[in-house]
Parts: sequence; structure tokens; C-alpha cells
Amino acid sequence: MYVLTNDQMQQVDAETIDTICPGLELMERAGRNVATFIRHMFEPEAKKAVIFVGSGNNGGDGLVIARYLCEAGWKCSVHMLKPPEKFTRDAAKNYQRFAGILEVNSRAVEIDANRPDWPERAAEDAADADVIVDAVFGTGISGPPRGKALEVIDFANSLRAPLVAVDIPSGVNGTTGEAPGEAIVADYTVTIGAPKMGLLFHPGKSYAGEVTVVDIGFPEEIIEKHASDVHLLDRIEAAYRLPFRAPDAHKFSAGTLLLIAGSNQYRGAAILAGEAAMRMGCGMVYLGVPSSIRPQIDIGLREAITFALPETPQGTVAADAESAIEEYLERADAVAIGPGMGRDEETDKFIREFVAHCEKPIVIDADGITAFAGQSELLTSAGSQVVVTPHSGELKRLLGVDIPLTPPERAETTAKLAEQLNLALVHKGAPSLVAAPGEGLWINTSGNSALATGGTGDVLTGLVGSLLAQGAGAMDAACAACFLHGRAGEFAAEDHGVRGVIASDLLLYLGGAVLELEAIAGG
Repeated sequence: MYVLTNDQMQQVDAETIDTICPGLELMERAGRNVATFIRHMFEPEAKKAVIFVGSGNNGGDGLVIARYLCEAGWKCSVHMLKPPEKFTRDAAKNYQRFAGILEVNSRAVEIDANRPDWPERAAEDAADADVIVDAVFGTGISGPPRGKALEVIDFANSLRAPLVAVDIPSGVNGTTGEAPGEAIVADYTVTIGAPKMGLLFHPGKSYAGEVTVVDIGFPEEIIEKHASDVHLLDRIEAAYRLPFRAPDAHKFSAGTLLLIAGSNQYRGAAILAGEAAMRMGCGMVYLGVPSSIRPQIDIGLREAITFALPETPQGTVAADAESAIEEYLERADAVAIGPGMGRDEETDKFIREFVAHCEKPIVIDADGITAFAGQSELLTSAGSQVVVTPHSGELKRLLGVDIPLTPPERAETTAKLAEQLNLALVHKGAPSLVAAPGEGLWINTSGNSALATGGTGDVLTGLVGSLLAQGAGAMDAACAACFLHGRAGEFAAEDHGVRGVIASDLLLYLGGAVLELEAIAGG
């Protein structure tokens, strides 16, 4: 599913209207689908909707919604921000259709939001509302809401009934997610035709609530023509990237991961990454750690086979560790390196040389990435599939470039860097982005601020490594792991709150996230 900016969506809409389908029919489909969503979500208990409509096409969608809900037996009051003569052409036609409903259906009510007594009438009308619908601006706004629109947005946000935004919450920029002034805080957003980039990045994501995309018949070839190579990584996409697991699998056929991690200062990182790999389903984990911390790792992670590596005086992996790794590397299907390895010139040298000669699929994280700071070209010489999982700070250290903050630029930069480095890149953040040469950029839809705690990146490394060991390609492993990581965070936050989650909690909730995807993929 492509993710579009405001401009791209407008181009798709215009070409579809010019060549395929009249705008009035597209508006009809949009309003009908949103009305269907509302009925599916809130019936049979809910039976009254209060709908705020602007003068543009988003308002026209709102009028169609009102008509379909009235025909289904709902009460609908439509609060109009401007008189019908100021509506766009298609919105005006739908006002005439709604006016026909007003004449014969006592359940339909029209309220002029510009009347002096509107605040009192609106409060009385909304007192028994079951659903509030925002059809004021959609993606058509530029700048902060003003005047009556601002008043309506503030009023809608003050109501207790669930709030459904049509296409995008009014006041939110559909491209950047910015809200330069007041904006609708929706419980649900039903976006039309394709997800908008502004719904996936904060603060827009915070205003949108639960996002649903409805198809109104935009031809795929027209969307592809105007879209960038940017896609939605949702649970359906993630599910079909999971590797097949044979019903007669045994521990060696289920995948073997070699994990090189930890240091005297960061012992927990090795345990978190190792347990994540095991819980993600690989059959064996060989875990190489500095010799002095091996006893503690053995206690903390009983299921992995640990082995000692020579270490520096600082308790990090020494440069001559490769000979101790050789026999485990030969048995492994994939490699993970970096979590908690610490910063040491000798350790950095070992990491660079090991990665350069590794012919197994490999995921590199944290200190493993920083070892290549200023020498990122060495990553391109790795002999197999490579996944790197930096946050913006690590990416800046690696490449010496500033990472832009605006969503379109951040997406474009991530895709370009994946091409430049010739690997799969997980750019961790809110949201995380996944890109690889020739495979586009994917915006992850799972996760929350519960992941903003030490050690969650180590868990992600273990997940990616485990999926690589089970036979997933670099991009499939990165995408599936990224989504599952975020989903486990969501599940953990439901029980502990976003402030109360620690990294090891993700391991306890990973199973539920995996089961959810396996149900979609058919086991």
C-alpha cells in the first residue's frame, strides 16, 4: 500500500476524475464507505451522529455520510461552517441531495454554525450524540484554523462521544503531520484511497487515533504514477514476510544464530538480544561474549550456548577473537553483532574485519554500527545480506550527515542511504523506517513511546537475527521484526502503561504479537 503526500493525493484525484471517474462519484464512494465504517464500528448501540462540514470536498464527503446514515435509520445533524452557495461544485450537489432528505426525514437536521446562538444550539444538539464526525478540512487546510473553523474544532474536541475524522483530522497537515494551530483529536480516522504521510508521523499520528484506509476506486496505475516508492508496513504486510516454519522442524532446521554481543559494562544487552532471538523462533543461539562476563550470561540466559571470547583490559571483545568464533560461525545460518559491545579501538577493529569477511546474513546494531563511523564504505564490501538498525544519532555518527526531521525528507534520506550503503536499513524512530535497494521504503505502523527505554534496540537486533537465521531475506527480516517489536511494545503498554515498560517486558509480549501475524498468514 503506497503512502502519499497531499500533493500526490491531489494529483491522483485529479487524473482519476479527468480519465476514469467523475468527482461526484468519488465523493459518493468516499462518504458511503465512511458511513459503512461508522455503522460497523458503532451499531447497534449508536444511532445519532453530529457531523461538522466545511465548504470543500471534505465537507461534501460529510454530507454523503449524513445521507447514508439517515437512510440507515440514524439521526444526523449537520453543522455547516459556510452557506451552500460557497461550497465547491460537488459538495454543493451533495448538499442538494441532503436537502432532499431534510424534506422527508425528521431524523435529519441542518444547523447553521454561523448563527449567533450556535454555541447553545450545538451544545444542546451534541448532548445525546453517539458519534462526532469531522468533515471540515481534510487535507485541504494550509496554516492554522481560524474564525468559525477554530471554534468548531475546539467544540468538537470538547465532546465526549467518539470522534471520527474523514481523511485526516482537520488542522493536521497531510504531508508533514504538523498541526500549526488547533486540530481535531480523533479516536478514528478513515482516510480515503491511500494512507497520508502526515497520519504516520508525529504529531499527526497522535491526532489521528486508529487509522483505517478505504478504497474508493483510484486505479493502481494512477497511484503508482504519482507516488514515491513509499509504502505502509502494517500487520498484513508484516505477516506475509514471516518465514515458513515446517511442522516437523527440529532445533537445527529451525535456524541457528551466532550472536556476538556484550561487554563488562553492558552485560544485559547480550541477554536481551539472545532471549529475543530464541523467542522469535530460531532453534539455536551461539552467544559469544567477553570471557569475564560469561558466568553471568550463563545464569541470565540458560537456553543459549555461550562461549568465551578473548577480551581487552576494558572488558570488551579483543581483536584476536575471530579464531574463537570460527567453529560457531561455520554452524550458523546468520549472525548478529553489536549489542552492548562498548567503544574500544581494538573492538572496533575486530568488528570491521569480522563483518568484511562474513559470508552469512548479518544484522549489525549499536556499537557494531559505530565501529564503522567515518568508514561506512566498508559496509558495502560485506559478502552477504546485511541489515543495520541505527537510530538517528548512530546514523549521523556513521555517515557524518545531519538527518532531516520533516517526514518527506526523512523518508527520502533513509531510502537514499540504503541505496548508498547497499543494505537493508532500519532507521529507528517514531515511526521506524525500513529501506533497501530496489525494495522501496516502508513506514512502520506499530509501536509507541513504551519503546523509549534502554535495551529495546537489543531486543530488535535479536528479532532480526533470528528471522535471518530462519531463512528470511534481509528486507523481510527487517520489516517483520520491526513490526513485531513495536506491537510487543503496544501489548506491554496495555498492562504497564508506556512509562512502566522495560525492555525485557517486550520478550513476554512477543508471543501475542507473533500469534496475531501467524493468524493472518495462516500459521
